[in-house]
Amino acid sequence: MKPTTVKNILSFMFISMIVGYFLTSIYENLTSSYIPVSSNTIIALAILNFALLYWIIIFKNRLSEARDKNQVISQRKAPPHPLVAARTVALSFAGSRAACLILGFYFGMILNLLPNVELSPIKSRIFMALIIIALSAILLGLSLWLEKICRIKDSDDKPGDNASFA
Repeated sequence: MKPTTVKNILSFMFISMIVGYFLTSIYENLTSSYIPVSSNTIIALAILNFALLYWIIIFKNRLSEARDKNQVISQRKAPPHPLVAARTVALSFAGSRAACLILGFYFGMILNLLPNVELSPIKSRIFMALIIIALSAILLGLSLWLEKICRIKDSDDKPGDNASFA
């Protein structure tokens, strides 16, 4: 599996930004009201970020304890099971993709709402959307960090090649 690149991140964000922009416009034209922004999204993203950070800390400690060269081999802790490592890599990929989609969607929504920023409901929606963008940027950073932790160097990799994953 290839690591997430800036090109992947920007392409996911661009497509979801277009969807967010036009979906907001369509919703406004059909209902004659502005698209609602739920505070539940903020709570869900905050919980997701804390859970992912907790998993990163646990997984990183398990990897470092298993790789500790200063301990006797019999006293080293066992590395994570290969299925756990594979699921962790899948978690990091899913987290980075989801964060890009959320970032792009709410950024597109803000772009659509900016011309009417002087209205009070628009100000509150933009404020909530900015918080969601910040939390999804944190999710993206955590996912990329987990992806980096899971990367291993294969014996057949050439210098400069992308490393495979645990």
